[in-house]
Amino acid sequence: TLSGQLIKALSSGKREGGDFVQCCVSAQGGWVHCVAEDSHLYSFEVREGKLQHLLRVHDKDVIGVCIHPHRNLIATWSDEGLLKLWRSGSS
Repeated sequence: TLSGQLIKALSSGKREGGDFVQCCVSAQGGWVHCVAEDSHLYSFEVREGKLQHLLRVHDKDVIGVCIHPHRNLIATWSDEGLLKLWRSGSS
């Protein structure tokens, strides 16, 4: 059950255009990957709580992100009608 206790707070560091659209946690729980309004993928290492990777993934509005549970793949999709597969540098 949820205890209601905050464990970590992660931020894009932007005041405008950095709102997260969707986030997912890696299968091992060590990483959180988020896509934001600015069409970037933000990858946070949970233990340190720091942004480790930032990548522009689409030219138009990004809609979502998901992680393959056993392979080193991240999928992102956007309003431009594209789903892109990325090789993750993290696990």
